[in-house]
Amino acid sequence: MSSIVRKIVSSLNKGVLDELELSREIKHPGENGRAREQILSGFLRKIIPSKFSVDTGFVIDTVGGISNQIDIVIYRSDYHSVLEVGNIKHFMIESVVAVIENKASISDAKTLNQAFDNIKSVKSLDRSSRGRNIIVSPRGAYDKNNFQHQVFGAILTERSLSSKSLKNEFISFFEKTPDKNLWPNIYIDVRASSFRYVDSKEHVTVIPRNAIAFAISDPEAENYTPPLIELAYELISYLRIVPLIDFQPHEYFFGVSGRAKEYVNIPELYRG
Repeated sequence: MSSIVRKIVSSLNKGVLDELELSREIKHPGENGRAREQILSGFLRKIIPSKFSVDTGFVIDTVGGISNQIDIVIYRSDYHSVLEVGNIKHFMIESVVAVIENKASISDAKTLNQAFDNIKSVKSLDRSSRGRNIIVSPRGAYDKNNFQHQVFGAILTERSLSSKSLKNEFISFFEKTPDKNLWPNIYIDVRASSFRYVDSKEHVTVIPRNAIAFAISDPEAENYTPPLIELAYELISYLRIVPLIDFQPHEYFFGVSGRAKEYVNIPELYRG
C-alpha cells in the first residue's frame, strides 16, 4: 500500500470511530441509531463507485417477498427503479448489491440473531424473478449459487459478545441454516475483531460456500488491520465484479404478464 493511500484509509477509519464515539452523546435511541446510520453511510459513499447509492428501507421481489427493514442498503442507482411509500424506500432485489446491519451493540444472542435474520430475509428473496432474469453485463445466465450474483451481507457493531460466545452463536446459526447462500459474508466489530471464513486452501474469504472454517481476527496481532478497513476492502472487491442483473417491470407493476385479457377487432377501415 502506498503511503498516501495508507494515510487516507487511516484517516477515514479514525474519522468514523470519532464520530461514532460522539454519537453516544445522543441519548434518544431512535436518533442515536439514525446518527450511526448516517455516519456509516457517509463513509461508504466515500469509497464505493458512483453508480451505487446508499440508503435504508425494505427489499422486495416480484413474487411478493419483502425483507425485514434493513439499516443500510447499497444498490444500483443507474438502471432499476426505487419505489417509495410515504418516503419509505423499497428496493428491487435485482438492484441491491449489499446490505449491512448496523448495531451499536451486540451484547446478547437475541440481537445477533436478529441481525442474522435481517440479512437472511434479503438473501432469501427471488433475485431471478422465477428464472426470467438474465445477467445484462457481462451477458449470461443468472446463477443463485454464484457469489458474484448474490447480495453481500455484513453485520457491523461497536461492541460484541466475547469471542467464545460469538463463535458459539455463529455455529448455532450455521446448524439451523444449512443453505450457505443465506449466511452473512462478514461480521465487523469496528473497535475490535472481524469474522470471516477460511477456505480449503486456508485463505481468508467472504464466500460462505467455500468455507470449511471461520476466523476471528486478533486485535493484538502484529498484522492486525482495523475491521472497518477490512469491510471497505471486501466490499470494494465485491463491487468490482458484481454484474448488472435485469428485472421484469411488468411483474413489479402488474404482477402478471402484459397479455391482454380481451380482444376487440379493429375495423378494416382503420387498419394500416
